[in-house]
Amino acid sequence: MKKVLVLVLALFMAMSFVACASQSATTAATTEEATTTTEAATTEVAAASEINVAYIAKNTVDAFHATLNGAAKVALDAMVADGTIASWQLYDGQTDPIIQTNLIEDAINNGANFVILLPAEAEGSAPVVSRCAEAGIPIIVVNSMTNNTTDLATAFVGSNDVQAGEMMAQFVLDQIPDGGKYAHMMGIVGNSAQIQRGEGIANIMGAQSNWSSVGDFAADWSADKAVSFATDVLTQYGDEIKAIICDNDDMSSAVQAYCNSVGRSDIVCIGVDGNAGPLQMVKDGALLATVLQDGAAQVTTAISLIPDVIAGNTVEKSIMVPFTLVTSENVDQYLK
Repeated sequence: MKKVLVLVLALFMAMSFVACASQSATTAATTEEATTTTEAATTEVAAASEINVAYIAKNTVDAFHATLNGAAKVALDAMVADGTIASWQLYDGQTDPIIQTNLIEDAINNGANFVILLPAEAEGSAPVVSRCAEAGIPIIVVNSMTNNTTDLATAFVGSNDVQAGEMMAQFVLDQIPDGGKYAHMMGIVGNSAQIQRGEGIANIMGAQSNWSSVGDFAADWSADKAVSFATDVLTQYGDEIKAIICDNDDMSSAVQAYCNSVGRSDIVCIGVDGNAGPLQMVKDGALLATVLQDGAAQVTTAISLIPDVIAGNTVEKSIMVPFTLVTSENVDQYLK
């Protein structure tokens, strides 16, 4: 009997030992898992703080892009200050796609691992997007699209430029219902805004039997070139010219000022952007209207996506900021 009791006691102690060992192993595994999870979380935060943003501007010269660049600086400086990103650097594309394509290599060599791009051209700036895709670098395209933005970019933030063209053309029709001849001053040929604004103008004006175009002129967003073309158009067509539609406000404001100076204030000039100068002309009655493009909202919206992209969250592929027609009736709310 004593032998039986000894055996039972020995068996009980063995089972208790196994149970304790199993519990210890489970506790150790749980502790190890918790440690690993904590380390992973720390790594993710550290990765966010190591983000170096390359902001590849279209240019640093014209009024519209100066507004975008200024808004970007404020937003990106704030992200550096709160630790969302480690640093950012401005690269001036000088409205040249070749320069932009070279700048992406400079940016990568300088440690950039996130890119904000304002393309110079739809086709010419496409290699910047391709290069980022190849390198696994997130890229948000702002304001105008490259040919491969939809397929390869992380996101696009801009405005519907076809809508802008249609708004300009419709304003002309509303002002001059009897019709006439019009000229179109284009931005740099190949830029998506130039292509799409021209499409919008054609959508509206092409459907009017009492309007005809005297040509689309490659004024390259330039006030001087637009005025030169306008001079030729007025010399050739005289009073038949009733409107000059421009792809941006640098051109429309300069052309309207020229028309006013030669006694042709009857000509309706309109463009896109809503820069301070054209807005003041609208306020003063020297320019009837402009189509406001909220570039600051475009670029700050793009920058606001950075934390979600870093965290691996899904972001909208295409975000559109609406255009606004500005006339004497509402100019005060936009003129600062």
